[in-house]
Amino acid sequence: GRFVQEGKATIRFHQPEQDICISKADPINLKALLSAVKLAHHGQEMTRAQVSTLTPATSSQVEPPRTKMTVTKRKDYPLTKSFPGSLVELRINHCTLNRIDTRILGLKHLKLLDMSHNNIRSLPETFGELICLADLNLSNNQLTEFPGKLFQSAVNNSLQSVDLSHNKLSRLPNQLCNCADLVSMKLDSNQLSGLPPSIGLLRKLRFLTATRNSITLLPASFLHLRLDTVDLFENPFLEDGPSTLMGKLRFPPLVEITARVVKKHRIHYTEEDLPRTLISYLEGGKRCLCGQLCFESFVRFLARLDLHRLAHTVTAVDSQGRTHAPLEAFLCSESCSAKYKKHPAGFWK
Repeated sequence: GRFVQEGKATIRFHQPEQDICISKADPINLKALLSAVKLAHHGQEMTRAQVSTLTPATSSQVEPPRTKMTVTKRKDYPLTKSFPGSLVELRINHCTLNRIDTRILGLKHLKLLDMSHNNIRSLPETFGELICLADLNLSNNQLTEFPGKLFQSAVNNSLQSVDLSHNKLSRLPNQLCNCADLVSMKLDSNQLSGLPPSIGLLRKLRFLTATRNSITLLPASFLHLRLDTVDLFENPFLEDGPSTLMGKLRFPPLVEITARVVKKHRIHYTEEDLPRTLISYLEGGKRCLCGQLCFESFVRFLARLDLHRLAHTVTAVDSQGRTHAPLEAFLCSESCSAKYKKHPAGFWK
């Protein structure tokens, strides 16, 4: 083809996933090389190929694999060319993209993906194919939901930082709390009515900002966080008061007993295994202060949480300088209820 006549070619390997880009080659030698590669690929005798002895390239002639790429203008976005398979960091900003290119999902070495300042409205369910992704920035987009399926993939073991600020999210999936290595989470300027019930499972989380949302209560598991910085400024928190028990414990129904066992032993399930109604039931559990999940049989209480108790640096939650917020907590059994009644002003780990 025309590119070969210009001394250019790209040889793509499936295993390992790597591209070899050739340029400024002698067209005749390049044709011979490509013929040899084709014969080898089809398992034919290499003696049929006429390949001349090549002069080894100098270090200055060999381009190292490209590991970083930044696109800040729509006209520079690669429409006809593929993304280099060796990319480790990819930044695409201010390009008015409304979706994530499926070609990006094939970048198996990608650790940082910054697609902030676009018009992305949703994420593909296959987003979890980015098995090395550690730093995700999707701030300043139009996201209305964050798929829970994303956190049923290898991303759980790699994601360390996520920035979802300045979107239109009204809720976050509880599966987000499966990201055991998550250190930083930015959720500012969304429409969140609350934080995930199991947020306390993020034991490595150190930086949390969720300013200017619609959060009225903090979930009970928030107590288990140990943060360096927390900022919950300008949320319409309820006026918190003394701890008061609401509701009455009853013997849990069979469906709740089963759900508690499934969650306790982390039994894996998918939409192919269970009807959607049961999946919704399993995802709607409340976490007791003892750490166990409860679904129907529980008592609820509101308490005041001093944010200094769990963070070194605390930004006031309002213009009056308050640094405490109301906590919605649940008690799953008579044993937990008895502990609470014995020490109503305290909590246990």
